Amino acid sequence: MWVYTPYITVKGRRIYASAYGLKVFRFWVDKNKIN
Repeated sequence: MWVYTPYITVKGRRIYASAYGLKVFRFWVDKNKIN
């Protein structure tokens, strides 16, 4: 499923989509791999 988030956290740092001119980041998450 697609997951939409306004920011992602990488190594303790928040990276906001707005910094890249985006409203949200979109990435694919496989439901079968979510515990």
